[in-house]
Amino acid sequence: MTENNQWEEFYYKYKNHFDNFDDDFKQKFIKPNIILSGKTGVGKSTLINAIFGFDYAETGIGKPVSQALKEYSVPGVDVNLFDTKGLELDSAEREVSRNSIIEEIKRRAKSSSEEEHMHVMWYCISNESKRIEDTEIAWIRDFSKYMPVIIVLTQTLDTEEELKGYLENELTGVVICQVLAKDRNIIGHVIPAHGLKVLINETMKILPEATQRAFTAAQKIKIEEKIKSARQFIQERLDSKGPFNYKNLGHIADTLPIGLDFIGKGAVYLYIAKDIMTLMGIPVDKNFLKFSKQAKPLIKSIVLPFVFFEGTKTVGKAAVKYGSEKISTKIPTYLTKLLGKSVGKGNIIISPVVGLILGTFNRKVTEKIANVFIDVCSDFLRSKINYQELSYEEIMEILSKNMEKKMEENKDEFENN
Repeated sequence: MTENNQWEEFYYKYKNHFDNFDDDFKQKFIKPNIILSGKTGVGKSTLINAIFGFDYAETGIGKPVSQALKEYSVPGVDVNLFDTKGLELDSAEREVSRNSIIEEIKRRAKSSSEEEHMHVMWYCISNESKRIEDTEIAWIRDFSKYMPVIIVLTQTLDTEEELKGYLENELTGVVICQVLAKDRNIIGHVIPAHGLKVLINETMKILPEATQRAFTAAQKIKIEEKIKSARQFIQERLDSKGPFNYKNLGHIADTLPIGLDFIGKGAVYLYIAKDIMTLMGIPVDKNFLKFSKQAKPLIKSIVLPFVFFEGTKTVGKAAVKYGSEKISTKIPTYLTKLLGKSVGKGNIIISPVVGLILGTFNRKVTEKIANVFIDVCSDFLRSKINYQELSYEEIMEILSKNMEKKMEENKDEFENN
């Protein structure tokens, strides 16, 4: 049986376990539904591009959900946007649009599913214009009766707060954020983008807990929030007393015999890596079977720093425990699969940490590996790589190479566990 067939047999045998983990993850990672409202030309598209990294107006995939709402769901972006229309219409049509939007908000609020609810509205007003129509004040008052509203004063070029103060008096209790979504060059003087982190923070305060992780993954501004989100989730799944503990996946992997397929013993690390990439907003194939094949270099990068070759040294010189067993004659074959190299008992040395990584589940080592991978993912995001143009395989190749370097840097710490 080929290596791929062995893995598929393992995967389908335990598919219900992976599916249950996936279902639990989805309940804690619901895409937030954000309504985007405001007049044409106030910078809505620039705002969305700055925060989520795409221009919804240019996607061409908007789906009408009501007479006055169009939904934009972009693959790989964990947020749903709903754009409104109506302010540019005549008074009669405007009223129809307003009613249509409110009815859709109310209809969704009745659903028992958090996925259906409208979670927050960003109402955009140009701060540069220094004015707002009475109609807009009325719209904001009406919408805020049925859902949380944040007023986003876009195109904010100075510290003038006259418009903000006026809105605070007219709309008591409504959150107001002053934002410049993109650097502006005015007669050779560059005004840097600002206010985006404040908007993200205020939105996080409003969003239901089940949608906060997806929003954090979707936004591109606060990398530190992605790191925090990933670390918290990994900690939860390592500490859980219930069925959704990574240790349970580790026990599944332990059912495979030594030397079978490296993905069996490494399944727990691959699954953690998939969760981390999702939590940090890095494109990843959500199907674990497909992901495991794309992520094969990642397991190599985890183990490789602890395996090296040196002339006539023998396997017997590696006092390794593989779970509760002494290292077996199958290890060279196993590592041949793992590393893609021809190795034998005459030229391989194995660090004892390989036994911890590929053997029985070890919480301390697992947590350390997860945190190293989070660091790798954060470096990837900060590198400003245009990963939306890369394939899943290309992304995994970059992450795997960087993971190998990080594992090498942390080698001594692993050896001491």
